[in-house]
Amino acid sequence: MPGSLLWAVDVYGRVFRLCSTGGRWERSKDVLLELKRVTAAEQGCWGIGCDHQVYLNVLPSDVAIRHQEETYENQRWNPVEGYTDTLLPTDRWQWTDESGQKPQPLHSFHLPSDNWEWEGDWYVDDESCGRESTATGGWEYAVDFPATFTKEKKWNSCVRRRRWLRYRRYKARGSWAKFQIEILSFRPENEKWLKKQQRCRAFRPQIIQGKQVWFRTGVKQQNPEGTAWENIPVPKEVSQISAGPGDLLWAVLWDGQLLVRTGISKDCPKGLSLSLITHFTIFLSVIWLPRDSALAAVQKESTIDLVLSGWVDGALSPNHSKRVMLISTRRL
Repeated sequence: MPGSLLWAVDVYGRVFRLCSTGGRWERSKDVLLELKRVTAAEQGCWGIGCDHQVYLNVLPSDVAIRHQEETYENQRWNPVEGYTDTLLPTDRWQWTDESGQKPQPLHSFHLPSDNWEWEGDWYVDDESCGRESTATGGWEYAVDFPATFTKEKKWNSCVRRRRWLRYRRYKARGSWAKFQIEILSFRPENEKWLKKQQRCRAFRPQIIQGKQVWFRTGVKQQNPEGTAWENIPVPKEVSQISAGPGDLLWAVLWDGQLLVRTGISKDCPKGLSLSLITHFTIFLSVIWLPRDSALAAVQKESTIDLVLSGWVDGALSPNHSKRVMLISTRRL
């Protein structure tokens, strides 16, 4: 889909979107859908429904979202039966991951949600270990577990293994799909805000529930729903989160104090800690302005002058009761 999308929700919970290349506001095709909050990401849009559930809309594309599941079948040779599934007590399980440390029988794999479907059944990966034919049945051999495996069978090859594959496809593209929340319970009195980091390196949704902030792990192009929720410790109750490009992530507490998330990187997308911006300004809210590469914050009192380096005065509101401030992307 060319261009980017602007998402909005009205007071009745109806969801609309507007393409940056022009056109008019287009309402969601799901007329029964009612959302309280929406926030956009590069791959789609997240939302919290009036039923207190989390929804995800992944934009349509000609390229399917497919995820590969894999497991390894292990066998040991004995002089009576040859290669068999009967292993020694000290061996790995019959079905494991590649390292042999985790049991993974075929029946243990399940679809993460109703938004996925299996493309087919399990099959042997005949090309593992550099094979070019199916003559070996996909087996690779070694002297023992966990020695190095090769495609050649030798006189001392006492163990063997082969990889099984199965693919699942995300089938809910272009529609608002609900997925299960394992540990969160969104109630009207504690549901506050949801933030999907639009161009942030972390590329994870942040959800605020009561005094807790939760971070969605495992969100990536081939796994848009993510894997699990992790709790992010905060000193006080958070009212809002706003994310900019790169590693910029800001939070506002209910008492008006401003926090910045430090330590966000490609290897540590959830960051390390929340640092308090130490000054006397009290804020009501913040929001990232992509076009101006700045963070806009609404200040309670218009009589306070900011002298902190990196802050630039904005325009006063018509009633002069609030002052709009811009925070540059330079680190404070």
